[in-house]
Order: sequence, then C-alpha cells, then structure tokens
Amino acid sequence: MIEKLIQSDIKPRYKAIIAAVVDGLAQRKFAVGEKLPPQRELAHTLGYAIATVGRAYSELEQMGIVRSHIGRGTYIAEIKTKLSPSGVNSGRLYDMQTYRVPVADIPGLVAETLRAIASDDAARLVLENCPTQGEYAHRSALSDWLAQSGINARPDDIIVTNGGQHATMCALSTITHPGQTIATEELTDPRMKSVAGYLDRQLAGVEMDAKGMLPDALEALCKGGRRISAIYCTPRNQNPTNAVLPYERRVAIAEIAEKYDIPIIESDIYGTLRQDEEQPIFSIAPHRTHFVTSLGRIAGPGMKVGCMVSPPESVMRSQSGVGMSTGASSRLQAEIAARWIRDGHIRKMVAWQQDDAQARVALLAAYPTLANAVSLPNSPHIWLGLPDPWRSEEFVDAAAAHGIAIAPTHSFVVGRRHIPHAVRIVLGSPPTLEDLDAALDRLERILQNPPRPHGRSA
Repeated sequence: MIEKLIQSDIKPRYKAIIAAVVDGLAQRKFAVGEKLPPQRELAHTLGYAIATVGRAYSELEQMGIVRSHIGRGTYIAEIKTKLSPSGVNSGRLYDMQTYRVPVADIPGLVAETLRAIASDDAARLVLENCPTQGEYAHRSALSDWLAQSGINARPDDIIVTNGGQHATMCALSTITHPGQTIATEELTDPRMKSVAGYLDRQLAGVEMDAKGMLPDALEALCKGGRRISAIYCTPRNQNPTNAVLPYERRVAIAEIAEKYDIPIIESDIYGTLRQDEEQPIFSIAPHRTHFVTSLGRIAGPGMKVGCMVSPPESVMRSQSGVGMSTGASSRLQAEIAARWIRDGHIRKMVAWQQDDAQARVALLAAYPTLANAVSLPNSPHIWLGLPDPWRSEEFVDAAAAHGIAIAPTHSFVVGRRHIPHAVRIVLGSPPTLEDLDAALDRLERILQNPPRPHGRSA
C-alpha cells in the first residue's frame, strides 16, 4: 500500500514515505495497529536507501503516527481507549471555528520579496492606479497557476480580485440582479450566504449526498416555478461537507445549465491544495462558467489575491464587479503573488500546506469517534456526523463550555432546510500539532460522555 501511495514528485524521498503513510491513514487505507513493512524490505521494494526509510519511520514516530517496538516492528499508533470526562477543560481556549490557514515556514521570503520590489519599481506598484482587470503580468502569472488545476485561461479572461470572497462578490453582483435566485448546495459556505444576502440575492438549496450536489434535485428545482438565475457550486473540498463532486455529476450539472440556459459560478477556493487531475466544470462548459478561486488557502489568510475567470464575451461585465466595489485589486499584493508563482514559491507552499494538513488529519485516527469524520488529506476541516443522542447545537454549546469554539451548523444551512446533526471542525486553526491533539482529546471526551435525555413534562 505504501508503494501505491508514494508520490514521485515529493522530495526528499523520506518525506514521500511520510506523506504516503499519512495519506493512507487519512483515506482509511491503513488500520490502527497495522504493522508496517520492515525497513529493509520497504527500502528494497521502493529502491530507496535503508537510511531513508529509517528516517521516515523515525519522524512518523515523533509525529505520534506510529509506534516502534524492538524486536516486533513498527505499527500504526494504537487507538485511544474510552476517555472519562475528567480533565476535559484545562483552561486553554481553542478556536476550531475560524477557517484559519497556517502560514508556510519559508524563512525570510516576505522580507526578500519586499526588498526586491523596493529595488525595482516600488513607487509605481504602491502609488499608481491599477487597471480594473489587474495588470497583465499578474494575470499572466495567475494563468500559469490556474493551468495546474486544469483551467486553461488566457490572461485576457482573468480578473484579479482582493481574495476569494471578493471574487465571489464580483461574480454574484455581475451575473445576477437583486431579487434573483441562485441555486447552491443545501449546505454552503457562510461567507457566500453573507455576500448573497448583502447583494439581495435569494438562495435555493439543492439536495446533497456524501458526493455533493445531486443533479436530479438541481433539475427538479430548475423545472419548478421558481426562476433560477445562476448555479453556484463547489466541486472540490466543499465547505462544510468535504464532498468532492464526481466527474459524471459535473457533466450533468453542465448539461442542466445548458438546457435551462443558466450561468454557473464554480468556486475552487477550498480545493487549491488538491493534486488530483479532476476536470473542472469550467473546462466542460467554458462558455457559461465563471471560475473563482484564490491563493488564501495556500499562502495564508493575509494573501488577499484571488481571481475570477469568465467567458471572453463576459469579461468586461465581470470586471465591473471589481470597479464598483474596490475600484481595483491591490497591486502590491498581486505583485508579491505573481513573483511567488513565477519563482516556484507557491508550489513549495502547496507542498508545505499539504504536509501540514496530512499531519493534522492523521491525528484523528487515534480517536474512536472523531476518526469517523469525513476528512480529506488536503483539507484543513472535517465534517463530523454526531453520534446519538447529540444534536448539533447541543454539541457546539458543550464544546464552548469546555473552551472550544465550533461554528454553529445552522450557519451553513440554506434557508429553512433541516439542520443536520453534524458539525464542521477546523483542524487548521490550532497553531501547533500539540495544540490540535489537546483540542481533539477534549472533543473526544465530550463526544464519549453525551448529555442525558431531557424533556418537558406535559
């Protein structure tokens, strides 16, 4: 299994082994307590030096993912036994609500970049007006970056925005009009809901399953008496459910949009860490799809650089969303992003974020209840179905009482649809793996000690 999961592009090689084990755990391909191959045997299978395998096993043990026993071998770390409620709250507060992305550990990069900009043409970048669509050089760099996700977009089709939320606002404000209805997943990004409400757009929730939006439910909605003016969907790492839309559903959604002549807004804000070759809806229906994304999940929350890719005939209208909101994107931020794309730093940041996310997701395997959450090795959040008798609001309140903030589930629900007994937990928020492990330990204790049944007398 390790051999099948090895990614040849990960260097040095010991990190490829670490990534394979972590990825296998996150995808439930390894069982807790399972024995790993002896170092010499794995080195022979992979064609690696024994020292390389030894270093990988050593670091995996330091991460708490495996346990080595002299004379017996190396095993996936034992699962934690049932926990008592004692010691649940040690006084430390943990934020697992805010979608915070750790900043990649690349020492000196920001200072080095700013010095290079200052020695080139800093006054122009900081003080002069920027074109509404964004500088051509910045759009060209973003075009190269988008190509890595299967988006073949010319620089002329790209509009630079101040982050992903701004890109979403520009799309909604130019493709639809006040009072119109947008179809989206029945559970969706709270920021998208906020933008839609601010712009006076109505949302219609489309039924989902574990793989995302159901095309049949979308078509039923389009057939109904309610006029749908746009379809907004998140095919990769959907927030909050982590659903990944299968290719056949992407095709089906594109066909429905074609049949009813509806534009599509495809959000990839949460999918930028994925390496899989997954054809986006944009490439299936480029003439009616507007693709929005950003670098925020890669470079950190302070990198407010995003973009919107529109069909050529819609670019002028789409860029008006930037013109009537901020006037233009931040030229300095876009210059930093463009340099990091061209110099390969964004690619390094992707690898760093992937390693960090995989290490965080791997910690779940040690907890009997949390291990059942819907997780992805490249997603900083999980979607946890709560065991009976927990209700989502009760669990959020219980977690808050024990020092852990979790987003209320109703914030993801479109309209007055049923609130599922599940919660989104952001693994990327605690600053260190040690903090995350402590927070998970506390959550597992809460989950294993459910509330007593209660009710009112007649």
